[in-house]
Amino acid sequence: MQDGTDTAPPPPPPARERNVLVLDLSKSMLAPLPDTDPQQTERQKIEVARTAVFRILQDAASTGALFGLVTFTETVRAPVPLGEIRKENLPYIENLISLLNPSGRSAIWDALAAGADMLRLGPRGVQGNLVLVTDGWDNASNRFTVNLPGQPPPPSGRVDLVTYMLPPQSALTLRVIGIGNGMERDKGVDAARIQELLGQMTRRAQDLGLPAAYSFQEVTTGSALFVQMVNAFLDVGYEDDRPIEDLHPEELAQHAANAARALKEPQQHATVSRLRPGASAAVEPYSEVQDLEVDVLASSTGVTPANLKERYGPLGEIVEAYLGGQFDVALSLVQRSVGVLPPVTRLYWEARIQFARRAIVEAARALLQAWTEVDKLPPASQTRILRRLALLQARMQNDKETETLVRFIDDTEHRLSAADPKIRDRLGDLFAKLMELRGTYQLTRLASAGDLQDAAVNHEAAVEQVFGQLQDARLDLASAGPVAEGALDFIEVCLAEMR
Repeated sequence: MQDGTDTAPPPPPPARERNVLVLDLSKSMLAPLPDTDPQQTERQKIEVARTAVFRILQDAASTGALFGLVTFTETVRAPVPLGEIRKENLPYIENLISLLNPSGRSAIWDALAAGADMLRLGPRGVQGNLVLVTDGWDNASNRFTVNLPGQPPPPSGRVDLVTYMLPPQSALTLRVIGIGNGMERDKGVDAARIQELLGQMTRRAQDLGLPAAYSFQEVTTGSALFVQMVNAFLDVGYEDDRPIEDLHPEELAQHAANAARALKEPQQHATVSRLRPGASAAVEPYSEVQDLEVDVLASSTGVTPANLKERYGPLGEIVEAYLGGQFDVALSLVQRSVGVLPPVTRLYWEARIQFARRAIVEAARALLQAWTEVDKLPPASQTRILRRLALLQARMQNDKETETLVRFIDDTEHRLSAADPKIRDRLGDLFAKLMELRGTYQLTRLASAGDLQDAAVNHEAAVEQVFGQLQDARLDLASAGPVAEGALDFIEVCLAEMR
C-alpha cells in the first residue's frame, strides 16, 4: 500500500451451491404420467419435468445458487451451462426450456459424465450436486460404461463412468429420480443398473475417503416427480443449522458435554425422558399423510424455501406465512386447518407459531396436546416426531442441553440420509446405547448406601461396553467421512461425561 501499512486481503466470498440437472429427453418422456389426485389431469412426463425446472430456476435466481442443465437423447447437450441464473435472464432460459422436445434413445452414462464435467474443478475433483431424471435404460452411450457383475465386458475403448465421476478430492452428491416401474424393460427406469452404479460409487468413495451421498428415488405419478425434482434442489434444512464438519473440535467437545448433562440430570431436563432410544433412520418415517411433514423448517441460509404451497399444500401455506414472519396469518391458517391437517402436524405448528408470537401459555397448551396425540401413533412412527417435539419444548424452556442433544442426533441423521445404510445403522445403534446409559447412571444417583457401589460398578461396566463398541466403529467407519467422524467424536465426549 502507498502508506506503507499492510491490509489483510478481503475474505473470500461464501461458497455457492453448484447444481446440475441431467434430464432425459428420449422419446419415452412424451408418454403421459398418471396422478393419484383425481383433480389433476394426466400430463406428459416432460411437461411435469419442465414445470419443476421452472420452479428450480426461480429459486436459483433468488438465492444465487449456480445451476446448469444437461439433456440427452442419443446425443448429449448442455443448453444451460453451469452459472448464475439472473432474474433478467430468466425469460430467455425458460423459453429455452419450453422448446426442449423429446426424441430418440437414451445415452444416460454419457450424460452423467457430461454433468460431472460441469462440476469438475481441476485438482479438487468433482464438486457439487448432480441430479439425474430418467425414465429409461441406457441404450445409446458410446463413450462411457458401467461395469456390471455377471455381464459381458463392455466394448473396448469405453471409459469406466464411476472412476471418471469420482476422482480424488471430489465432493459429489448424486440423486437419481427414476420415472416408472423398472421391473420390465422399456416400462420405466433401469432400477437395477442405477442401484449398481450407486453401489460402485459408494465403494469407490469409501476407498478414497470421500463423502458418499448417492440416492435413488422411484416415482410413478406426476405429483411425485415434481416434488422429488424440486426437493433435490431446494433442501429444507434445520433452523440455526451449523454442519457437524464445520465445528471446531473444542466446540464439538463443548456441545457434547452440554448434551451429556441432559442425560445425567433428568430433574432439570425432563423432556429427555420422553425420547425413545434409537434413530429414526431405521424405522418408518412419520407419515400420518404421506406428503405432510411435521418438521418442515427454515433453511440455514435464512431464505424462505420456494414452492411450499406446491410441495405441502395447506401446510405449505402455514409454513410460508410463518417463515415470512406473518405469525397472525399463520395462526389463522392453522386454526382453519382442523380436519385438513393431521392432529400432530397441526398442533406442533400451532405451538411453534404461538411461541413465536410470545404467547407462551397457548404454545405450551398446544404442545401438550401434541405430545398426547403422538402416543396414539404406532410406535415405529414415533421416534422422529418425538425428537421434533422435544426440540421445540427445549427451546420453550430455554433448555440448551436438551436442545443440543436432540439437534445433534437430528443433524447427524439428516446429513447421513443418503449414506450407506450400514453407516447410519451403526451410528444409530451407538446413539441408542448412549441414551440407554441414562438409566444406569440414574441408578447410581438413586441407590441406597448399601447398593451404591453395585450400581456404580454396573454403570461403569455399561459405559466401558459402549466405549468398546465405539472404538470398533471408529475402525470400521474410518473412511466414512467427516459427518460420521464428528458423530463418533460427539459420542465419545458424551461417554466420558457419563462416567
